[in-house]
Amino acid sequence: MSKKSKAPRKRRMVWGGRFLRFKLSNFRLGGGLSLRRFSVLEGAFLLMLALMTSRVLGVVRQVIFNALFGAGPDANAYYAAARLPDTLYNLIAGGALINAFIPVFLAYEKEKGDREAWRLTSLVFNMLLVAMTAVLLIGEYIAPSFVNHILIPGYSPAEKDLTTTLTRIMLLQPLILGMGTVITAILNSRRQFLLPAVSLAVYNVGLIGGLLVSKFVPGVGIYGPTYGTLVAVLLQLVVQLPGLAKQHVRYSFIWDFRHPGLRQVLILLLPNALAVGVAYIGNIIDTHFASYLPDVASLAALHNAEMLQALPVALIGQAIGQSLMPHLAIESTAGRYMRMSQMAWKVIGASIVLTVPAAIVLAVLGKPMIHLLFQHGAFDPHASELTNLALLGYACALPGLAAGNLLSGGFFALKDAWTPFVTNTYALLMRWFMLYFLFQFLHGSMAILAVPLALAIAAGSEAAIMAVLLLLRLRRKRKHDKGMQRLEQRRRYLKARQQTSA
Repeated sequence: MSKKSKAPRKRRMVWGGRFLRFKLSNFRLGGGLSLRRFSVLEGAFLLMLALMTSRVLGVVRQVIFNALFGAGPDANAYYAAARLPDTLYNLIAGGALINAFIPVFLAYEKEKGDREAWRLTSLVFNMLLVAMTAVLLIGEYIAPSFVNHILIPGYSPAEKDLTTTLTRIMLLQPLILGMGTVITAILNSRRQFLLPAVSLAVYNVGLIGGLLVSKFVPGVGIYGPTYGTLVAVLLQLVVQLPGLAKQHVRYSFIWDFRHPGLRQVLILLLPNALAVGVAYIGNIIDTHFASYLPDVASLAALHNAEMLQALPVALIGQAIGQSLMPHLAIESTAGRYMRMSQMAWKVIGASIVLTVPAAIVLAVLGKPMIHLLFQHGAFDPHASELTNLALLGYACALPGLAAGNLLSGGFFALKDAWTPFVTNTYALLMRWFMLYFLFQFLHGSMAILAVPLALAIAAGSEAAIMAVLLLLRLRRKRKHDKGMQRLEQRRRYLKARQQTSA
């Protein structure tokens, strides 16, 4: 064999290492694509494609919705009715459960094997099913009082009654979504993002179907998209079932409050759920204030503007954050804090930089985009102008919201859910204060800006606080990095050996 063939091959250095690799061959069809494990960039790419598809379908849905219902009482009742179900779901399940479950599941799988990991999964699923059923029953009971006195006190009795009815129908949504969340968490922990990504894309299919029923079946009205919401979340659950079946799941009906793994999940879930709950309480506060705005189209305008702003937030904050989370959890569980720190700051830093041009694009292209997409049928030019005004405020909130989503993943990977809860509580109080403050100076049509600007100030200051706290936390953790400890031991050994030989 020649000397050239014996020479060791040099490893080509890639910025970011394996966790940031991107190979188009990993996206080839067949060969177990749904079971394939993806890097941060590959997983984020999949989720971004799904979110783009979902948002395009969401725009189609919103165009149909606006043409049918405009910014009138039915539309306002529908938007308001979604607040309580969304809050209850995210309080108990949603991202809160995913962030609490993944680190514990990975630790159990590594330390105790697949059997114990699946027992823990079964226990979490059983507990969640019972909890969401109880929440559903409580929500049905408190819906009238919540709607009349907290959510939309400034609306007419007829609008309150319609909102209450729609809320009670939509309360089935958290129960269905809760079961799907466990499946999403399992697939994400295995770094299998394809089916969770597809589930995001199919959500709007059910809603569009409900709107088409309203359009072509007389008398259905606003109940079409309301029941379409339930069909949408059912589709999200069903589309992930094939991926779950391929994981060789071992389900067992166990009920053990003393299970140590369940206690770890609950310890992380409690502050995590409170943090998410605090964020969604902010949406309820926005709706409460919007019900007193002089322009009756304000709530619908805010919803449409927020939907447009949600696309870059989802692409940058949600997709990248969801893909990054299991990788950070793996490094944290293995005690590789130096590598975790490098991974976190490279991805988070590059992602936040993207939010600035995205915010400028929203501000510049918002008006023609709203006119082109939404100004049809019952959605008149006045509603279009009001939506554009709200979008200018939401564009200012984009960097802070995306950064907050990404930074919170670093704390969850370290099994620290209390810090995000504290910072979210700060953001809620700041948001409430700024709403009161801005309403003193903004009047008439400009009053609608108080809602998005209050969000922008709260989200931006919260993200700055979280960045400082995460930087300090990771700096302290580096002292306990196992790789660095081994390197330091080897350095001491080589130094002692040199001294002995001298």
